[in-house]
Amino acid sequence: MSKPFDSFVCELSGIQVHLLLDTVSYFEEAPKYLSLPNQQGEAISVPLLADALRTMLEAAGGEDELEKKAFSFDFEWTDEDKQTGILLITLPDGKVIKQDTTLTDFSMV
Repeated sequence: MSKPFDSFVCELSGIQVHLLLDTVSYFEEAPKYLSLPNQQGEAISVPLLADALRTMLEAAGGEDELEKKAFSFDFEWTDEDKQTGILLITLPDGKVIKQDTTLTDFSMV
């Protein structure tokens, strides 16, 4: 089986990350895939949780909340049969967040 998505870069502003966090918080009891645009404008479904988005929000912060910053997303399987893996998010400063993920816990919005 292939990965849920290929590695991609998404440019997001602080306001956009905040809105994504609001959405994830609303659906906290039933996690949802979020649609993020890659640099070609295609929507990619990503299984993001609130903790990762909070860290992303800190990284996107700054004086200009409209300024877009590049975040890279990738996924590595830990057990393909159990649909578990690690979502890797590279922040604009190069720091990498690792989110343990069970894909079957997520559904489409």
